[in-house]
Amino acid sequence: MFPSVPIVSRKLSEDVKLGNCIIPKDTAILCSILLMQRNPKIWPDPMKFDPDRFLPENSKLRNPYAYIPFSAGPRNCIGQKFAILEAKIILCAILRKWRVKSVKTLDTIKYGCSIILRPTEKVLIHFTPKK
Repeated sequence: MFPSVPIVSRKLSEDVKLGNCIIPKDTAILCSILLMQRNPKIWPDPMKFDPDRFLPENSKLRNPYAYIPFSAGPRNCIGQKFAILEAKIILCAILRKWRVKSVKTLDTIKYGCSIILRPTEKVLIHFTPKK
């Protein structure tokens, strides 16, 4: 829902036919990862937090390039596997001991982009210990 890098640019290595249009080799293009991840044609209810959408049985018919938070191809992020593993470990450590709830709702969070996507104001979170 909130990729750290919302837009990537690439230079075409060959002519590409898109519908009735030919985009020539060496054209610089922008790929909006943010918009791809919010496309309801690919992701039913895209703004809903739904980890089950990534289960193998729910992913088998989806294009492998539909979810590319670290870009894709030969110029993708070399640290993506480490980043995913690190995020899982941190989330497991937190969620084992705490209930986590945001003060704001998803639709009220404002964000901006410089090099990475980030909230423009503080996002406060309540941590309640589990019993």
